[in-house]
Amino acid sequence: MKLDGDLAEILGMHIGDGCISVNKRYSEYYLGGDLKEEKEYHDEWVKPLFNKKIMFPLYGKEVNYKEHPKLGIYGFHIFDKKIVEFFNKLDIKSGPKIDVRVPLKIRTDLALAKRFLRGLFDTDGNLYFDKNRSRKAPINNCPLIKLGTVSEKLAKDVFFLFKKMNLNPGMKKPYKGKRDQNYVFTVVLYRRADVDFFINEIGFKNPKHLTKWLIYKKFGMCLSKTTLADRKSKLSE
Repeated sequence: MKLDGDLAEILGMHIGDGCISVNKRYSEYYLGGDLKEEKEYHDEWVKPLFNKKIMFPLYGKEVNYKEHPKLGIYGFHIFDKKIVEFFNKLDIKSGPKIDVRVPLKIRTDLALAKRFLRGLFDTDGNLYFDKNRSRKAPINNCPLIKLGTVSEKLAKDVFFLFKKMNLNPGMKKPYKGKRDQNYVFTVVLYRRADVDFFINEIGFKNPKHLTKWLIYKKFGMCLSKTTLADRKSKLSE
C-alpha cells in the first residue's frame, strides 16, 4: 500500500494514543482519547480520516466510537486480525511502545514526517506557556511544545526530524516518577521561531492544543490548567 500523508498522520496518532494487542485468542486494535477534552478532535478529524484510509477500504463501514464515562475515555476497539496486519505492513507492531520508532519511510521524507508529527503531537504532545520571569508581574506568554515518551528511540527520531527541519529542539534529562516503571524522554521546542514553524508548517488539529494557541494570540497569554470548555468560552467573548 502507498504510504501517504493521511496514513502518516494516522500512524502518529496511533503511536500517541493507539494500542495493538495480539494473543492466541484475539487480535485487537484500539484508538481513543480523553472524553471531555478530545471528543471533538476524534469526531471531527480522527474519525473521518480513519474511515477514509482504513475502515472503508478494509471493512466498507464506519468506525464505531463509544463513550466510557467511568474511565473518562472516548474511543473504539476493533477485534480483527485484518487491521493488525494492516498496521504491521506499515511497520507498526503490537506490544509495549518502549522501543517504538518513527517508521523508516517517514524518517526519510519530510513531507510525511510533518503529517506524522502532527498526529503524534495532537495525541501525545503538549503546548503550554511558561511565565515570562523578566516581567515585574510574570504572565504565561512563553510558548513551548513538548513531547514526553517512554521510548528513547522515538524521542531521538523526533529530535533529529526537527533538526532536519532546521529547528533547535532540546532534550531534557530523562526522569522516572514515583509510580513510573520506565524513564520518560522529553523533546522540547522552546524558541519562538521554532514554535511558530511548528504551528505554521505542522500544526494542530486537536482543539485541546489549538484553543490554547488561539487564546495566546488573542490575549497575549494562556493560563495553565484551563479546560477546553474554559478556552472556548473565553474565545467567544
